[in-house]
Amino acid sequence: MHCACGGTARACICKTIERHMYPSVKNADVAGRRVLCRVDMDVPVRDGAVVSSPRLQAMLEMVSFLQERRARVILMGHRGRPNGPDAALSTKPVCAWLAGRLPKGMVRFLPFDDYGVLVEEVHAMANGDVLVLENLRFHPAEEQNDSVFAKQLADLAQLYVNDAFATSHRAHASMVGVPMLMGGYIGLHMERELEALQVVREASRRPFVVIIGGAKISSKLEAMEAFLQSADRVFVGGAIATTFFAAQGLNVGASFMMKEEVTDAKRMIESDRLQLPTDVVLKSRHGYRTASPGDLRDNEEIVDIGVSSVRAIQDAVQKADMFVWNGPVGVVEDARSRAGTDAVAHIVARRSRTKAFGVVGGGDTLDVIETLGIADLYDFVSTGGGAMLKYVGGGVLPALEALKKNT
Repeated sequence: MHCACGGTARACICKTIERHMYPSVKNADVAGRRVLCRVDMDVPVRDGAVVSSPRLQAMLEMVSFLQERRARVILMGHRGRPNGPDAALSTKPVCAWLAGRLPKGMVRFLPFDDYGVLVEEVHAMANGDVLVLENLRFHPAEEQNDSVFAKQLADLAQLYVNDAFATSHRAHASMVGVPMLMGGYIGLHMERELEALQVVREASRRPFVVIIGGAKISSKLEAMEAFLQSADRVFVGGAIATTFFAAQGLNVGASFMMKEEVTDAKRMIESDRLQLPTDVVLKSRHGYRTASPGDLRDNEEIVDIGVSSVRAIQDAVQKADMFVWNGPVGVVEDARSRAGTDAVAHIVARRSRTKAFGVVGGGDTLDVIETLGIADLYDFVSTGGGAMLKYVGGGVLPALEALKKNT
C-alpha cells in the first residue's frame, strides 16, 4: 500500500500534505496532570460486552499514551442517542473492556449522579489512574452545549484532549463548550484522521471514485454535492439510491425512502458523475429476486444492489488512484441482503493493497469490515461517518473550530 505522496501508507499517511493547525497531545506536558479526554465510546454491545471496533483500538492507544507519560486520565464519551439515563447505553461495558487491557486496579467507572463525589474522586487520582465517566448524553445539557455543564466538565481537569473525530461535527458541551473554556489538544487518532482525510479533501489523485450508501441524503448532502464536483465517479447505494429512483419518477414499491429528500436528489441527479445501481435485489413475502430499478412491484422493497452494479463499482475502483467508501449499499442487518455490501468491502480492500489510496468510514461500514475480519487491509479506516464526509467535503467541524479559536 502507498500513501498519497508515493510512500508506504502504513508508515507515512502523507508527510507532504499541509500540516493541520491544531496543537497535538504529543507536545503537551501531561505528567502528573488531570487530563480530560473526549474519546469515542459509541460502539455496539452484545451480551453485555462491547464488540471489537477501530474506535476501541483508537481509545486504547490514546489512554496508553497518556498513562505512559504519568497522566491522570479522565475519559468521557457517549453511546447511542439516549433520551435520559438508559442502562442499555451505559459506557460501563467500555470501561470493562478497557480495564481488561490495562494494568489491574488502574481503571474505574464513575457515574455522573453526584458532582461533588465526582470531584472528590478526581482529586484523589494518582499518576496513571484512569476514570471512565458515564454516558454524557444521559444529560440533555451535553447536546445543548450548556455552559454550566461544560464548566463542570472543564473544572475536573487541567488539560483537555479531543480524540473523538467521529463526533467533531457536533456542537456539544464536551466537544465545543469545554475547549472554549480551557483550550486543548487533538489526540493521536484525531491527528491521523486529519492528515489522511486532507489527502481526500484536496482531491489531488485521479481517478477519484466515491461510494456512498446508507439511509439518509440529508446527513451526507454537503459531502455528496462536493464529491460531484471533485470526484470522477460517485456511486450511490442503500436507501439513498432509492430516494434517487423516486426522484426519477420510478416506482420504489415498499422500499424505505426519505420523501422529504427527493427534492435534493432531483437537484443532484443531473450530474454525469453520479452513478445509480443498474440492478437491485428485491424482497417481498414471496422471497427475493433481482430486477432493474424500474421493475418493482408495489409489495416489493429494495434491499441490496445486484451483480451488475457490483461489477460496475469493481471496474471503477480497480482503475482508481484514490477512493472513499462510506455506508452500506444494502440492508446489512439481514444476511440475505448484504451480499452487495460485502462484495464492495472486499473490492475496496483488494484495491487498498495496491498503489491506490483509500479511506473507508462510517459506523455501519466499520461494523461490516470488522465482521468480515478485513479491517486491517485498508489504507485508512476513519472512525467518523458524518464527520468524515463533512470534513472531506470541505465543511467546518465545530469541535476543531473551538480548539482553533482557543489555542
